[in-house]
Amino acid sequence: MEHLPEHLFLKIGASSLWVTRELAGDPGLTRLADPDSLLASPGCKIIKDQKKIKVGRLRLELGGQQRGIYLKRYNVFSWRYRLGSLFTRSAAYHSLRGAEFFIEAGFHVAPPLAAVEERRGRVLQKSFYISGEIPKSFTLGEFWAAKAAALDFREIWRLQRCLITEAAALFQSLHRKKIYHNDLKEANILVREEAGLRQYYFTDLERAAGRRLSCRRKVKNLVQIDRTLGRKFSRGRRLAFLMAYLGDGFKNKSARRRWIFRIVREGRRRDLRSLAKQSRKNGLSWLGR
Repeated sequence: MEHLPEHLFLKIGASSLWVTRELAGDPGLTRLADPDSLLASPGCKIIKDQKKIKVGRLRLELGGQQRGIYLKRYNVFSWRYRLGSLFTRSAAYHSLRGAEFFIEAGFHVAPPLAAVEERRGRVLQKSFYISGEIPKSFTLGEFWAAKAAALDFREIWRLQRCLITEAAALFQSLHRKKIYHNDLKEANILVREEAGLRQYYFTDLERAAGRRLSCRRKVKNLVQIDRTLGRKFSRGRRLAFLMAYLGDGFKNKSARRRWIFRIVREGRRRDLRSLAKQSRKNGLSWLGR
């Protein structure tokens, strides 16, 4: 079994666990070895329940104190996925690795606590990623909506400018360190504000890691944030985000046009794909209607 540097590997019943060292020997580990029972417990609030994932939030005694935790179950929903699991680690394990990688690179994430796998033979049956709660945090979109509702026009303008500058700097830093997050939409970036200072946290890290970062991947990240948060802002504000992200590169007219063209083209492609997906759900032929 592969060991993660900051986590211990344990075997409890049919479950394989990678847990943070602070929890070694903690009585609560036996409960972590059966995450399904935690998801079904009366105190667990189900946040999301879809074909691929199920997410619950609850409070649990760990490390001698009550802690808010998030429990994310990755469903093994196809035989293709099960067969692939013979040769790969689970999404929960990759989430734990991704969290460690981001922390080592100097970024904030929800505190990683454990990854749990259950296999029959070598075939994955289910996996769970468990992380600590970030108190008083909001998704980037929720944060903007809550703030905008309480501000006047001039204050909203200033907040927009600050958020755009900070988000652009965050993306710029991520890409300079050659880190790629496969789903960098606003819902996967949390904001915590304290004493006027904002900190940003990344979530959904199962497919996030350091790798060769192509221009295509950078454009994909920029389009993801533009399609989720950017459309709440004016075109001028979205252009200001690109200006802050590119820095001196924005001054080159031809380079600036290439970036804008790539982002617009990829955004349209994704819009068409979303329309086709929605039409299939509604039983319509989107090409003919």
